[in-house]
Amino acid sequence: MSALESSIRALLRPSDQVKVVLEASVAPPLNSSETPESPRSSGSQIIEPDESRNKRILAVVSHSDGPNTQEEGSVFILKSKPASRPFDQSDILRVFPIFGGFSITMAQVRRETWPLAAQSTPGLLALTIKQGDIEGLDPLTLCTPNIQTLREVLAECKRLKELADAPPASAAPPLTTFSWLAPYTSKRVPLPPLFSTPQDLRIAHKPLHTRLSAAFAGEAGDDFVDIVRIRDDWIRTRVRETGSKGKRNLRIRIGTFNVNGNLPSQDLSSWIGGGGAKGGDILIPPLKEISPFSVGEVAKNPFDDSSVSEPKSETTTLVSETEKEDIKHIDSDADAGPDLLVLGFQELDLSTEALIYSTSTLKEEAWCTAIFAALGERAEGYEKLASKQLVGMLIVVIVRKTLRGQFSDIKSSAAGTGIMGLMGNKGGTAVRMKFTPPVTATDDDDDEVKSPAPTVFTFVNAHLAAFDEMWEKRNSDYHEIVKRLQFNLGVAATTAVVTGQEGAMVPVMCNIFETDVLFWMGDLNYRIDVPDADVRTILSSDEWAESRYETLLQYDQLNSAVRARKAFDIFSEGPIKHLPTYRFNAGLLKDELGYDLKRRPAWTDRVLYTSSTFAPVQQLSYTGHPQITQSDHRPVAAEFDVQVDLYDLPAAESAADRLFRQLNGLEDAHEDTNARVNLKIMDPAVDLGKLSYRKTVTKRVGVRNIGKVPCAYRLVPIDPESSIHPDWLKVEPMTALLLPDELVYITLTAYVDNDSASRLNIDHKELECTLILHTVMGKDHFIAVTAEYVPTCFANKLSRLTLLPGPVRSLKSSSELLAEDRAINAPREIMRLVNWMMAPNLNLDKVFLSPADESLVDSIRECLDTGADFPFPATPNDDKVPIAFGETLLRLLDSLPEPLVPVDLYPRCSEITSRDEAFELLDVFPPAAVNVWISVTAFLHFICQSSPDSDNKTNKIAALFAPVLLRDSANLYSPVGRRNFLLYFIQS
Repeated sequence: MSALESSIRALLRPSDQVKVVLEASVAPPLNSSETPESPRSSGSQIIEPDESRNKRILAVVSHSDGPNTQEEGSVFILKSKPASRPFDQSDILRVFPIFGGFSITMAQVRRETWPLAAQSTPGLLALTIKQGDIEGLDPLTLCTPNIQTLREVLAECKRLKELADAPPASAAPPLTTFSWLAPYTSKRVPLPPLFSTPQDLRIAHKPLHTRLSAAFAGEAGDDFVDIVRIRDDWIRTRVRETGSKGKRNLRIRIGTFNVNGNLPSQDLSSWIGGGGAKGGDILIPPLKEISPFSVGEVAKNPFDDSSVSEPKSETTTLVSETEKEDIKHIDSDADAGPDLLVLGFQELDLSTEALIYSTSTLKEEAWCTAIFAALGERAEGYEKLASKQLVGMLIVVIVRKTLRGQFSDIKSSAAGTGIMGLMGNKGGTAVRMKFTPPVTATDDDDDEVKSPAPTVFTFVNAHLAAFDEMWEKRNSDYHEIVKRLQFNLGVAATTAVVTGQEGAMVPVMCNIFETDVLFWMGDLNYRIDVPDADVRTILSSDEWAESRYETLLQYDQLNSAVRARKAFDIFSEGPIKHLPTYRFNAGLLKDELGYDLKRRPAWTDRVLYTSSTFAPVQQLSYTGHPQITQSDHRPVAAEFDVQVDLYDLPAAESAADRLFRQLNGLEDAHEDTNARVNLKIMDPAVDLGKLSYRKTVTKRVGVRNIGKVPCAYRLVPIDPESSIHPDWLKVEPMTALLLPDELVYITLTAYVDNDSASRLNIDHKELECTLILHTVMGKDHFIAVTAEYVPTCFANKLSRLTLLPGPVRSLKSSSELLAEDRAINAPREIMRLVNWMMAPNLNLDKVFLSPADESLVDSIRECLDTGADFPFPATPNDDKVPIAFGETLLRLLDSLPEPLVPVDLYPRCSEITSRDEAFELLDVFPPAAVNVWISVTAFLHFICQSSPDSDNKTNKIAALFAPVLLRDSANLYSPVGRRNFLLYFIQS
């Protein structure tokens, strides 16, 4: 097939085939009457037939839906294009269906009709095409010197005309009557805006199958809506993946600072650039003594244009230095500092006047001056790009001058949620901008990106409701800010559907989530739901040194809101490894860390982010800056690398257009299901074999489109109350679109975790499920999945373990369980582990403190499940086996569906103040629990007291076991009280 035929083929639907292609030129009809396609003469000037604007492509196209349908044909007339340029529907000028009154004739071009052409090309032939059955379709005459191809056109048209004129083979009506031409002849359907405005991130973050209509076995749901969503997602993904020419990394530093109404008075270099003063003792002169526009020696004018080299900043890294070196930055000098610096301020102005009249920019200018002062010599390489202020909230965007030209279409917005739900003492400010990556010339012109597509960045600075108990108001503020922060992208004319005329001009608005990358910074005011004394103890005591942040962040209100999907649920946040940034006190009423005694410390100042899959974000650092002490908050900074996708926008839109036309009419595929939509499951029965606890089993199932048109599938449940697949099975992809003859693989991954094991240990050993694969606009297919569960002692209730008559694998049915009055004192599995580790002369120094060999843990668990003897001798010099035994014990206790200590006893555990009281509480423990508690804590006491550094090891063991033995999944009880209760049993 020639390149020209291939280009035309890409325009057509899969059921349509190119038979012959002929290059020709427009000519007047032989009767010399003009048609819309005929060339016109002006005075004595004669239009030459070889002019590029008169060139045409004639293509004979046939269509067939399968062996039971009649082949139909048509002649397409297209604009002439180079073979390397793809066609789209707008290039189709005319279509002549081959049936009834269709005719095509050939004749020699007469000199009087086209004298110059006849003289220059004596063998020029004219081809006239007519279709008298279609009103308004005028004849067309083309001329060409290509006699051989012209004969092929005539022969193919004759064949298709004979098929159309032949009587039907049966009395049944034909399945098609040239309806297949509708996508080519109907008014051009607009391509969905897949690239002009980014997809809403709230939608993009949802798996595709969750965005489809409710459907079940035998109830298809809204297939028409589903196919559009599947199609658009497929086109967007396919174009971006195939059209990408690489990535460019943009480094962004985000900072947030609640300044408590103060003007800048300290060196901010550690916060602004990650370096600078470390002790916080370098002060800048009070602002009242300097002018923001004449900063003297404090800082150079930030609006001067000049270049400067920049020193590296010091940050708390989240990625290794090697990983940093592998990142390809947008600017060759990127290692000298961030490409973009975005800073959010809160409580910039606390005056009543500012709340009413928020037009003053004096404090913004003061803080911008301080920012450029903090940049030092590097300030000359930066300039302010944008800012937005609402009373006390200010967001400032500063950019490297070398990249200023890459940013465009800068928009800003603000929304107040404070007093009366409207005032600007609380709320948010935002800036939206497009970043177009710079293009470097390449040796291969085909790979050169001539018109790179922009990546949209949005930055939000927010200040949410204060006070510990106002967490619901903070969640509400978040949703209110999301709803009210809108960007005006311009105006567009509406179209009157009936008259087809332009209507009124309306603004085009977008929300903050219609972006590629979204950063959210600010004083979010979320607190820690732990008693004040516990917070200060955890922050200041050495015994909490290794787990203080992890422990407190479990009770962080923002993390709780994210887990409950009440706010910020699609955002990510880097691991917090710095002290809470609120609230500090410069006076006497403060603790040893400087926190106000009247305000519980909290991580109120945060930086969050979310992005599309096409603009992944890598966080490099996240840290507080305690050396800047001029406010009751400490500033926070985070640094990121954003991978900007480099692709050609016109090429992407053209590719999307071709794919869109290729899939056009997919929603009509139900007209003839057997012939048009046909999937085949290559292996409809899958046996996963034996499923063991925490072991992954994976198999693949092939699905092929054996039809002649594209089709899509989705997995559906059997009924509204059922899930699509059991929780121990993961299926990917849950939905897909397949082109004709395309093969995709569905991956089935089985994994039994604690939750599923706790049920499977009681239910059947054999597992069966049926996956229902619904063909959109078609029928359902089925994949039968079977497996056999291998029972384990893990993830069983303590009470059930004491009723086992032997190893769990030997239990054939629940009827073999012991009667309640014959239950053993404690699970034999736990006692076997403890007894082995209590053997004399074992090296227990690293038990619970060093990582275990997973193969040894698996072997020990297998012995527990089967009752086999441990194949490990107790040797004094070996520490790997004891470490594995310790890890197995810890995991077994952690796998219990209910914690060892009943949750309703936690308040009493937290209030105990002596060892005697602690032991007295054991009287109300369940019998099995008290026996296990005594055995385990006695062993922990033994290994702690056997250590040379007894106190240190005791604290570490307590930190490890307290969250396991006194598990608080709802984060309701004091971590200090629960840990202290355990310490009464294991410390000396």
